[in-house]
Amino acid sequence: MVFAAPVILSYMLLLVGLAVAAPGIGWGGSLIELVPGTWRDGAHVPAYGLFAGLVMWGLLRRGWPVIHATCIGVLATGVFGLWTEVAQGMAPGRESSLDDVCKDLLGAMIAAALMLWQDRVSKRCTVERETTRRHVMKGTEPR
Repeated sequence: MVFAAPVILSYMLLLVGLAVAAPGIGWGGSLIELVPGTWRDGAHVPAYGLFAGLVMWGLLRRGWPVIHATCIGVLATGVFGLWTEVAQGMAPGRESSLDDVCKDLLGAMIAAALMLWQDRVSKRCTVERETTRRHVMKGTEPR
């Protein structure tokens, strides 16, 4: 977790910085103005999907079961997304949107689904590999 925590916290700071940046003011505001409005709205899904993935990855590195890591990842993303929307509502020239929180959660759920799918596939491959190994070794055991 030594490496995961700084990565997750840095990404959180980036998301908060972009959420509260006033359009046209400072480097964050300049970046925001470069992106068309429809892209900004759609960017919530991959941005918060990545955030959820980072949280899940950090928990998995700590030995958490995949199902628990995905649940906590989605929950943490929802809470963080709601918090950033509240902070965004207090920034000049910005407004809060419940639709954005829903997009944040959609990104988190996609990340969770991908992580659960990947876990299932890797377990299936492990079982198939063990079955194949036992089949090949059949009859070669010492008596």
